[in-house]
Parts: sequence; structure tokens; C-alpha cells
Amino acid sequence: MSESHIRLFHFDRSGVQYSPLLNFHDDPHTFVRLVLGLSSSDELDIGLDASIQWTIENGRKVGGTIRTRGPNNQDTIYPLAQIEPIFFRGSIRGRSTTCWRVRDPANGEQLIVKDSWRSEVRFSEHIFLERAVGVPGVVQMVNFEPDRCETKTLRGLCNAFPPEFHNRIESRIVMKTYGKTVEKYTSAKQLFCALRDAIAGHKELFKKGTLHRDVSPHNVLLGKQGADLGYRGILIDFDMAVQRSLNTPANWRMGTRLYQSIAVLNSCTVPHPLPHDHLDDLESFLYILVHLMFTYDSKGVAHVVDEMLIRWDKQRHDCRMAAMLKEAYLSTDFMPPEIEARWPSPCVDLIIAFNTYLYPIMHRKMKLDQLSPTVRNKGEKELAADAIQHYTHILQLFDTAIEALDKPGSWSSSDSSLEKFLKEYENANQSGPSSGRQPASNLFQLSRNPLKRASDGHPNDQPPAKRFNSPRSSSSSSGSTIEPTPRRKNGRFAPNPR
Repeated sequence: MSESHIRLFHFDRSGVQYSPLLNFHDDPHTFVRLVLGLSSSDELDIGLDASIQWTIENGRKVGGTIRTRGPNNQDTIYPLAQIEPIFFRGSIRGRSTTCWRVRDPANGEQLIVKDSWRSEVRFSEHIFLERAVGVPGVVQMVNFEPDRCETKTLRGLCNAFPPEFHNRIESRIVMKTYGKTVEKYTSAKQLFCALRDAIAGHKELFKKGTLHRDVSPHNVLLGKQGADLGYRGILIDFDMAVQRSLNTPANWRMGTRLYQSIAVLNSCTVPHPLPHDHLDDLESFLYILVHLMFTYDSKGVAHVVDEMLIRWDKQRHDCRMAAMLKEAYLSTDFMPPEIEARWPSPCVDLIIAFNTYLYPIMHRKMKLDQLSPTVRNKGEKELAADAIQHYTHILQLFDTAIEALDKPGSWSSSDSSLEKFLKEYENANQSGPSSGRQPASNLFQLSRNPLKRASDGHPNDQPPAKRFNSPRSSSSSSGSTIEPTPRRKNGRFAPNPR
């Protein structure tokens, strides 16, 4: 506003819109209407959400309610359990997710109300949560209002929208409440149980055709205290989810950078990115484990952040370099001694076995990522056909580690564990891999189990998890061989001899 002109700015979740300059000396009627509109006592006129109402005492909020209309077209009014939202994304433009803690008016049960603004080209989150009803390890929806408002209806200054305008649609979802984020674990077993059940929930949704695409510690919750098997960890936030059948290409702009898979990171440079698939999300689960084990101890106490994670985080704007750093990690079996000292041996065994199992699969996938869609079609189908086996193997690794954590007497130091494994490895090489499941007391044995079809020409076992100078190799469908792992020397890795 100046001495003679005024301009109206309107902000919403799609950005900003502003009017032409108005000379209020020449057009006083419009100026008066503008002042009256901005001074209106009607909450809708000034851009407030009238479905949220407050109880005011002595000028302060002391309570409130949230009203939502369900699919039966009936209103439900939920009393707020606390005044401030438990989560708030402060940016004006974008999803602007806000979560409130409320109580069920019928039985007093605590619930979560989530408001967010999705792009109109995305599916509403409630579609994926409807598929998840009754699925352990996945957040359960109670009520939903998927199309509350659109930003295009909020803009009344003109009928035409500029090319850069992207319409957003508000949704409100009511969900069951669970524990804190998985970062708040207090024991190694609690952490492993939470991740294990979230992965199992992810598997069931994959079978129903859903891919999450934003696996991170903020989207995995601890289950309620004393939760049964399957409910000890809960996967939440399906804002980025897609239908698997659409074969949506990996997109480096989707997800949380620190936990993105190598294929997703590489999508910023390859001409025809592979579709985002279950392997990308499983790799993200591994990076959650890496982050937590490299940053905290087994009781959840924070330590100095490992240099490797610092390097990963510094490359948040350089996807290709971030992918190279993660590939360098996956291609080794290195575990810093100070981290081994902070975690029981079953935890160290699990993260190495998880890493060892994923690396050759990831390497096959990276080779496909360099091919044109028509040439790589067969390889993509082969990876997809083995999806349930991939889930099953990783869940077995977690089950084995959890079982071992219940038997502290069986834990061993790194040196004795390494010595035992070397002996087992030598015996396995002499007698060949076992055809049945190994005893649950040893993760290394489990990682040698055959978990695929015997007739498809791929190796019939996966290399064992290891911490010694042994090459890791795997054959792809074309018979190529993965480069051997760098050798460990005095806590570091020496280059392979040529």
C-alpha cells in the first residue's frame, strides 16, 4: 500500500496470487469493499478453516474441536486432546501437513486427524489406507474426507490460471494412534521388532498393489507398549504412495534424501529411470537401520554422527554423488569398531547380512537401469517375480536377530564371531550350501539359504554376510560377475590386487 495505490495479495497452498495496483482515490468503492472483506467476522471470508473451533477463556485457547464429514455424509465432531498440533509443516505452499491429537466422541479413544493438501495429479492417501484395513504393521484409518477444498476455488480475482499454477486438494484423514517414531526406541529388540513388522506390513501392501515410496524413520512408528507380533512397528504416511501396476518411474524428487535408494538417486541422470519398486523401499529400510545404528547405541542414546552419514547428508543436492557413496557402502562389509562396540553382535550380524543380501540384487538392477525400456523388460520381470522371496529373506534375517537378542548368553564378541564364521565359511565351501533353513542362532548361515527358483539360471544361494577378505560375487541373468569386495586391513579397506 502506498499513498495512492493498494495491491491485494492472496496466499494459499498453491502459492501466491496478487491483484493489479488499485488507485483507491479513483476507485474508493472497491477499496471500501476490500477493507470490509478483510475485516469480516466470517471465518471463511478471511481464509480460516471453520471446521476447527476453539474454546476461549480469558483470551486464551483452552480447548477445541475438529469437524469432519465421512463417506456416509455424516459429520463427526472430535474434541481436541491437546491445543497445539503434534505435527505441522510450516510452509505455506505445498502439502502443509498438520496432525492433531483428538478423542473419539463415542469411547474417548485417542486418534490422529491429519490435514494435507495433495497435488491434483496424485491419488488421495485414503485409497491406499482403505487397502490397508486389517493389515498388521500399517496405520489403520478410522474416517476420511478426501476432497474438502481445492485451491483453484479460492482464487477469485480472475478466471484464468497461469501455466505455473498447480491445483491442490485438501484431505482430512482420521487414524488410530501409535507410539513415537522409530528413532525413539529404547532397546535394540524394540528397534528391530518395529522395523521387522513395518517391513512385513509393506510386503502385504505390495501384494495389494501399493508402493510407499517414502520410507524414512519419521514414517515408521513404534507400536503401542506390549503390542503383539505384527503391530510392534507401524508404517504411516502414504502421501507419496503409488499403484504398483502403473510402473511409475523412480523420481529423485520423491522421498527423503538420506534414505533414498541408489536407483532413485540415479534417476536424476539416467535417460529412462527404472520404475520405483519394492527393492527401492527395502533399501530405504536398510538405510534407516544404518542411520540409527551409526548414530545411536543399542539403548537409543545418541553418539557422535559417523563421518559416512555426514558425507551422505552433504550430498543432498548432488544425487549422483550420493548414489556413488551409498554404492561404496553397500559394496563393503565394513562396520566401524566403535559402532560394533555399541551394539550386541546379533545387531551387527543383521545389518551386515541385510547389506550383503541387497548388494548383488541392487547391482543387477543398476545394470538394467542403463538399458532402454524394451531391452531390459525381461530383467525387470525377473526382479519383480522374486519380490516375495526378497521380503521373505529379509524378514527371516530380522526374525533370527530378534531371537538371538532374547539369548544374551549366545552373543559373542566381534573377534570370536569372526573366527566362528570363518570356520563355517570354510566348511560351507567344502560341502556346498545347505538346502534347508539353518538354525536360527546364526544370521550368517541364514544368508546362505537358497531363496529362489532352481531353474531360472541365477545363483541358487546368496553370499554369506561377512567381515573378512572374501570376494562377493553374483551372476546376473547375462552371466556377468560383480566386482569383488575391497579387502579389510587394520580396520580399513585396502584395494584389491590386479
